[in-house]
Amino acid sequence: MGILTAWRIGSQPRPDFLASPLAEGSLAQLTVSDLFPGVDFDSLPLSRAEAMRVPAVAKARNLLTSTIAPLPLRVLDKDGLVAEQPRWTSRTDSISPLHRMIWTVDDMLFLGAAIWRVTRGSDGYPLTMDRVPPEQWTITNGCILIDGEEVDESEVVYIPGPHEGLLSLASRTIRGGRDLELAWTARVSQPIPAMELRQTNDQTDLTREDVQGILDTWAKARKSPNGAVGFVPYGYELIDHGSTDAALFEEGRNAVRTDIGAFTNISAALLDAAVSESSLTYQTQEGQRSEYLTFGAPMWMDPIAHRLSMDDVVSSGRRVRFDSADLIAATASPTGIPTED
Repeated sequence: MGILTAWRIGSQPRPDFLASPLAEGSLAQLTVSDLFPGVDFDSLPLSRAEAMRVPAVAKARNLLTSTIAPLPLRVLDKDGLVAEQPRWTSRTDSISPLHRMIWTVDDMLFLGAAIWRVTRGSDGYPLTMDRVPPEQWTITNGCILIDGEEVDESEVVYIPGPHEGLLSLASRTIRGGRDLELAWTARVSQPIPAMELRQTNDQTDLTREDVQGILDTWAKARKSPNGAVGFVPYGYELIDHGSTDAALFEEGRNAVRTDIGAFTNISAALLDAAVSESSLTYQTQEGQRSEYLTFGAPMWMDPIAHRLSMDDVVSSGRRVRFDSADLIAATASPTGIPTED
């Protein structure tokens, strides 16, 4: 079977700058590009934590996990449900079956695959299966290693996803969404249009520290409740460079939601993206729900169900499927004490 090697570089994004405790003045802050010239940091692997900071990614992840994970796993044969269901379908030795599936879908979404560790009975079929966190497993030369130790293929179940994962396929879109988030939050902290303080007199004795002090004072004043009003001393001119086009943030963030929807096969409307008037079509919430159940959720449910239906998990002639009755039903089945009509 094909193996996807998942690269992780940690949970924290790289810093924008590194501060040197030894340097002064203009050398107090060194950019990463100064320390590592020629390195394209955006070409490095993207971390899951960085991706989850993009709201569109978090929305898609939360929608998939919240709808798929609660669905029970059922084993069937040609006659329907098997009378005695394997216990691994409803129990684990670590986290709950719900959390096992939440993080399995999460692994497939971001990394393109998930791994379950298996305890087998005397008949060779699983007794228990538990998810292995991605930081514990790697794939080297086609062999699966857990905590650096190679494991036999009978000890694990490798569940490949529908594609290579968002961290690989959608890295450019996610980084664009990240940059948009940084840009608009920075713009909110300085809502007044970008301005330039230009010196118009012949004074030449200003040091770099003097200039920085003037800029710091002006920037601090702009953040105050009365920041729209200021005083420009003699010899200086205030130049308004205009505000950043608001449409860049609105349309750009909307485009990120649409693109993430394309990668995950989820309707952009379900990711709270606005639909342009030129392509606006009437669609009810029930219609969006039906589209998700037809195209969105199955893209992620089917790879899990069909992998668990293979002969190393269930005997020949049997298959595993999600019990999606409550997901398809308009209203969920009751969970309280049964009562007569």
